[in-house]
Amino acid sequence: MSNEMLREDLLTSFETLEMQFASSLEQAKELDKAFAAHYSQFHSNLAGLLADAQEKLPETSPLSQSLAGFITGMKAIDSGWKAKLENQNKGLSFRKNFEDSLLVYVYGKVKSGKSSLGNYMAWGHTNPTPAQQAGNTTLKYDSHVNTDAENGDAHNEAALQGKFRVDATEATSSIQSFRLPGLTWVDSPGLHSVRSQNGELAKAHADHADLILYTMKSDAPGRASDLNEIRQLLGKEKEIMLLLTGSDKKQHGWDEVNEVPVDIDVMKPAQDRQMQQDFVKRELEAEGVDTGRVQVLSLSARYAELHGNDPAAIADSGMGQLFTRLKQISQEEGVRMKRAVPMTNFKNFLSGCLVEMEKYQALTASLATMIATVDQDVKKQITPAVRLAQSELRQTIQASFNELAASRNDEAGLNSALLAAQKRWDSRMATLTGDALEAILNKAMKAFKSAVVTTWTSSSLTLPAFSVEKVTEQIPEGYTKSTRSRNGGLGALIGGGIGMLLGPAGAAIGATLGAGLGSMTGDSAQQTTRTIEMVVGDNLSEVRNRILSLYLDGIENEITTQVGTLLSTLLNEMEEDCSRLNYEVEQFKRAIGRLKQQAEQQLTSEGNA
Repeated sequence: MSNEMLREDLLTSFETLEMQFASSLEQAKELDKAFAAHYSQFHSNLAGLLADAQEKLPETSPLSQSLAGFITGMKAIDSGWKAKLENQNKGLSFRKNFEDSLLVYVYGKVKSGKSSLGNYMAWGHTNPTPAQQAGNTTLKYDSHVNTDAENGDAHNEAALQGKFRVDATEATSSIQSFRLPGLTWVDSPGLHSVRSQNGELAKAHADHADLILYTMKSDAPGRASDLNEIRQLLGKEKEIMLLLTGSDKKQHGWDEVNEVPVDIDVMKPAQDRQMQQDFVKRELEAEGVDTGRVQVLSLSARYAELHGNDPAAIADSGMGQLFTRLKQISQEEGVRMKRAVPMTNFKNFLSGCLVEMEKYQALTASLATMIATVDQDVKKQITPAVRLAQSELRQTIQASFNELAASRNDEAGLNSALLAAQKRWDSRMATLTGDALEAILNKAMKAFKSAVVTTWTSSSLTLPAFSVEKVTEQIPEGYTKSTRSRNGGLGALIGGGIGMLLGPAGAAIGATLGAGLGSMTGDSAQQTTRTIEMVVGDNLSEVRNRILSLYLDGIENEITTQVGTLLSTLLNEMEEDCSRLNYEVEQFKRAIGRLKQQAEQQLTSEGNA
């Protein structure tokens, strides 16, 4: 096709498209409804699980804090999804109004010539006057969403003025359009505006275009910010043309009629323009962009306007190439593009949702890690808590035995006292067990005391019996008089006589012999006795040690068992909740995957049609 195609020829070509565009939205809408149903169920199930899990925990619990973080993260993701859903629905509603035409979306930075280009396409003038607009009843301008940005266009300004506002700092702050048979031309707010909401509005509607014309001023083409925007658009599978606008310049000339110097609008040298186009392509390739998908055109709507219907000038302005490409798209690719865009948008939307699901899975993984950490931390607290409880229980039992020692001679009474003391020890043990559990579990779970089963007091503990050791003794009770004392005296005399005969040494010997002789010859004295029992010891110390061992081992076992039982119950429930959360996330993820597959199948079908 010739590069000298005129604007009027292009507009005529679009008229043939009007009846070819069948509704391309219905299937996308059906998939969108299915997604909304899945999301609603997922959101409801997730909220219920989290509320139930949080009810089991005190605010001070690390698990509760983790759940709070999970809920905060979920709300953030949910808010993002709601915004996406709103944009998706807005886009579907936006496109619904343009089902019978090719939707061309002009997109780019502020002051890059978007509105001027749109006015030229509509009127043949970049900023038409009322006189130039008079008599045209075909064009229909609309103003859609407005950001209310300062210095931006007013509500419905495009519709009221019948053109796009130009030559202002913030010329456009709304989505605005004009329609011709088979063509909808949409003008957008500038990117990187001082009013960030303008750029956000432009990006939100770009997804729903059939064709995007990305404008860059020829004074500074290929800036990094522009390249980044283009790369993102291509990643969304958008059909894009890059327009280097304002490719004309002022040249000093001479008006021979009036004999005065004048400034003449001329196009920049063709070599310079080609160098700019090549530069942009190289920069895109350096960014990893497949430039085979992108056509770069250098043009000037102002130069085309000044030269009216001069085919050669139109060709030189670059607008002829744009017209030719637009006609080619409309006649050869327009219908396919039109039908593919809603489904492509929905597929890309679902791809974004799958990325968001990874955030949910990261949160549930974090929760699972926290559960394991709490388990470990709680178990580390058991030993010091047991030692403290044992120390206090030992003091209690020892104090009891200090009191019992006063009754140690009363075997029956002391055993009765032991039974009475057992109740006090059991009570003290129950108290110490509860205190230990509170110290260990108060940060992990709510109302754990109500779940404590006092296994100790209901156990059949048998105390060792106290006993005393006795011996039988014979003690003197009376005596009978003995004759041995008299005869002893006689023996002594005899012995003494012998001693005198033997000398000093014989005196001692004689005395001994005398005594012996006396005893042998006299009668023995008689002693009377009675039998008694005497306490020589008891097992009180052994009883104390055995009881201490029983109770100290018992309180350790009780605390360990209770912590294990209660904590495992809680953690098992939390792990179950976490598993259910993962299940819900995985089910929703699979549902999204199935919907995406359906969208891809539909796109394949459309491509083969």
